[in-house]
Amino acid sequence: MRPLTIDLDRLAAAFVSTNGDFRLDLLSGRILDIPPVGADPQIEQLLEEEPERLLAVDSLTPGAMLALMAEFLPEVEQLAAYTALQAALDSRKPLRSFHNALNQFPDVQSAWQAFEAERLRELALDWLAENELELRV
Repeated sequence: MRPLTIDLDRLAAAFVSTNGDFRLDLLSGRILDIPPVGADPQIEQLLEEEPERLLAVDSLTPGAMLALMAEFLPEVEQLAAYTALQAALDSRKPLRSFHNALNQFPDVQSAWQAFEAERLRELALDWLAENELELRV
């Protein structure tokens, strides 16, 4: 495995970003948000000359996000919050409904944010291992 110095939190955030084309620079370890064509000539040159240097970071699918939300449910101890979140996940628009339901319960929302951050860090480490990379400490 090749060690790289990587901002693990930024990599984890790229997994849940819906706006952006994120790539991991395999030489520097930086997470790049690829701008629209014409916005950054240096990145365009890098993409053209060394495309293999930039590893695409795909965001989680809606199904994976729903699975993460469902994994959080057993952590919720407040019955009203649990019921609201379960109903949100069973709704027609579960991703949006889940976040709307969280807004009603600030303590649970804080717990979700901590849970999500930890799980995304774990997913980022797994992703690095799958790509034969390791986090340099």
